[in-house]
Amino acid sequence: MRRASHIILFLLAALLITQAAYSLRWPIAHDEAPLFYEAFLMQSEGRIPYRDIFDFQMPGSYIVYYFLGMFSGFGPFRIRILDLLILTALIFITFQAMRRFGKIPALAAGILFGLKYLQGGPSLSLQREYLLLVFIALSLLIGMRDTLTPKHRLSLGILFGLSAVIKPHAALGLLPFLLFDIADIRQRLNMSMPKAAWTSILPAAIGFAIPVSLVIAWLALNNALTPFLEIALNYWPLYSQINGQMEVTPTAERISFLLNQVWRLGGSGLWLIPAAFGIYLNQNKQTYLLASLALCYAIYPALSGQFFPYHYIPFIYIIILVASLSLTTHHFLLSTSFLFPFSLSILLITILLTVRPSATFLRQIQGHPIATSTDRAEEIARFLENNLEAGETVQPLDWTGGTLLAMLETRTPIATPYVFDFYFYHHVSNPYIQSLRVDFIHQLQSASPRYIVEVTSIDKPWVSGEDATREFPELRAFLNENYSVTMDRNDYIIYELDDGR
Repeated sequence: MRRASHIILFLLAALLITQAAYSLRWPIAHDEAPLFYEAFLMQSEGRIPYRDIFDFQMPGSYIVYYFLGMFSGFGPFRIRILDLLILTALIFITFQAMRRFGKIPALAAGILFGLKYLQGGPSLSLQREYLLLVFIALSLLIGMRDTLTPKHRLSLGILFGLSAVIKPHAALGLLPFLLFDIADIRQRLNMSMPKAAWTSILPAAIGFAIPVSLVIAWLALNNALTPFLEIALNYWPLYSQINGQMEVTPTAERISFLLNQVWRLGGSGLWLIPAAFGIYLNQNKQTYLLASLALCYAIYPALSGQFFPYHYIPFIYIIILVASLSLTTHHFLLSTSFLFPFSLSILLITILLTVRPSATFLRQIQGHPIATSTDRAEEIARFLENNLEAGETVQPLDWTGGTLLAMLETRTPIATPYVFDFYFYHHVSNPYIQSLRVDFIHQLQSASPRYIVEVTSIDKPWVSGEDATREFPELRAFLNENYSVTMDRNDYIIYELDDGR
């Protein structure tokens, strides 16, 4: 059966490498386009998030995408190379962290996560939860040991601080490390609970504060801290009420909605079966630490309240690590003849039921085009290349529908700080949203962009539900008074300024 496990891992690795090779032809898609476009604005125009770009992402997201854009030149092929380099590094770090459990579980952990990541296709590529996994993997490499030193605690704090500036609730993962460390200090050094907690938490808190403080300083030096806090205090609470179906969840229904979604685990609940077997075979501190991390990141999506597929990336990563422990071959219980074949069978069934090639990969090997909004983006990009003159700007009325990808490909400057338009269509009676609407119209009047591109496609992520709308009368009045339709397609409209030239 050990030979069978080797053969299975070899086949899975071959599938991973094949999909990775095909992924080099994936286009920039979904959230990548807005984030890379914002990084382009930072590089080309010196714009600073929150001050010159209105968006609600954490500062770490912009910083990471800034460097990804710098290293890739915003070229799709080079972006895919960077994506695979990150995945390779993640698999290597995971293997090193998991080697204490044996080479087979360590290999399985990295390979299986790689397959699950690529299964998401272009829309899951380079999501922020995936990028912060590098820090989580490094925390496992540092923190999965019997005893931590002050240097280890400081390093863990830094790693989770780096994660938190990308997604704040990623810091949840630091809690199990601290709790296990405090328990170890109490037992090993016979300290009181307060003293043990102080010994563990202080260096971790110092480490955590380092990246957070640097980001705060960067924002403050660029006069972006106040705008950031305004967005955090005023917009985040509104956005958190939008669920994974882009619906505003009424306050009275929010708790029941969260409870109903949490137990689903994003459709990855089957991994709990081999994970439970892995815990049974490896009853030690490191295994319990991994299980605790899986619990933390199972809760993680509920903190955003939206339960998008990418919110489950950290949970899937950790639960796959725990499930891979079911391939442990050094445990004394495996002297019984049936146990290893049984554990291997459980894991194999889980793999067959949950791991499959991405829809994009299947379309590629069948010779079909990749089904994304790329075609729309190419049409818009051709129009801008042929018609936009130097010094002229464009305003997108879009989110992930292809306009920002077209503007990135053509290096088109934006007219206003508002990269998306979906902010204007939910919680419309809220004074903050009303103020955004007023400011947007004022910005349009001041900038007078040559073209305004509005995506009207059914795949545009409109917000629905309580206090949501698709109407913006002031914008329609502005367009009717100052612009004419120069291109009208089924899924987008391009407006041209009446005195454009």
